[in-house]
Amino acid sequence: MERLQFIEDQSTGIEVVSMEHVRISYPPHTHSGHYVFGIVTEGKIMIRIADKDYECSEGEYFFVLPDVKHSIETVTDYYSMITTCIPRDDDVSRDLDVIKKEIIGNPELSLSIEQMSQKVNVSSYHMIRKFTDENGLTPHKFQMQCRIRKAQQLLRQGYKVIDVAQMVGFCDQSHLDRVFKKQVGISPEQFVNSAILSNAEP
Repeated sequence: MERLQFIEDQSTGIEVVSMEHVRISYPPHTHSGHYVFGIVTEGKIMIRIADKDYECSEGEYFFVLPDVKHSIETVTDYYSMITTCIPRDDDVSRDLDVIKKEIIGNPELSLSIEQMSQKVNVSSYHMIRKFTDENGLTPHKFQMQCRIRKAQQLLRQGYKVIDVAQMVGFCDQSHLDRVFKKQVGISPEQFVNSAILSNAEP
């Protein structure tokens, strides 16, 4: 039986995702500011990190650095896996951090490529290429990823799905549902039922 749990420790920022008997494939994405450690406990997956493919079977692990694009495809009928996302402590400064921080802080805003380019005084073409090099995704895909991560936070806080869709910049709930399921592997409603908040501090 398919089972997912999303566990977030609020005191440390560490996130753990436990997946049992799933067939979920994840499109190319990144984890901004987090190191990702994953171990396959059943079945086999194919993980593409940057431009290299790796097969991971039961008992094998993988490691992904912050802002490195990766994707996951199932190889066997199903797999089980545990991943841990650990916040990065160091403060790495990059040329387009002003755009990245604005998107992370306010992913619901509609920022055009032209507006982003003007903020850093470069051409639109150069800005897209440089942003993708630094962050693993185009500005648009990065913004969609940040919207879904903000949606996860709001859902954990008890907001209704229909309200979250508007709060994070989607035109309606169905749009949020489609993007959310593509990126997270389950619907927002299923996420609400599988999310656990904890706090390591006494």
